[in-house]
Amino acid sequence: MANYVIKEMPAGMGNGSEGKAFPKMQVYTEFDYDKVVELINANSPAFSKATVRGVLDTLAVVLKSYLPMGHTMKIDNLGVFSLSLEFVDNETQKKYHHVRVKDVNFKVDRKLVDAINREETFELTPSTPQQPSPYSPEERLQRALQHIDRHGFITLQEYANLNSLSYTSASRELAKLVIDPNSGIKVKGAASHKVWVSKK
Repeated sequence: MANYVIKEMPAGMGNGSEGKAFPKMQVYTEFDYDKVVELINANSPAFSKATVRGVLDTLAVVLKSYLPMGHTMKIDNLGVFSLSLEFVDNETQKKYHHVRVKDVNFKVDRKLVDAINREETFELTPSTPQQPSPYSPEERLQRALQHIDRHGFITLQEYANLNSLSYTSASRELAKLVIDPNSGIKVKGAASHKVWVSKK
């Protein structure tokens, strides 16, 4: 389960969309490079972290080398990378030959979008005080274990969202589950890289 908030289009857009409401993803964490490597390794333990780093670093090198040669890069189930260009000077008529890369475009593979929609649900971020979880402690544990079986791990925010708990309550509950020998859950990593996995 993921969360979203409702936003409104700002004034001054000039396209008649001012005030129009739209959903925006509630983002809690930005995973850095090390975290991405860790998550890939956790989902595919056959690939060591060194191997994952090597592949990601090499992908960046390949993109840098071949995109400027007029190629696009398609990665199935992920998307297509391509370049967009811009004039270096505003006087385009006089100095149109001065061009540089403006950005690297990425168009997501629709298969990835469809897969996310099949597997995830989205709920509005509560704007009212947190209500007691509708699930018993035993149900919350089973929901967490099912999530771990499905994804390989669960984060603190995911545990809180999954069981309708506040961040603080979820943290305290996970701490108790870790020291419970019968919970089937153990902690992995530390600080912002901490996740909870199966003891199996």
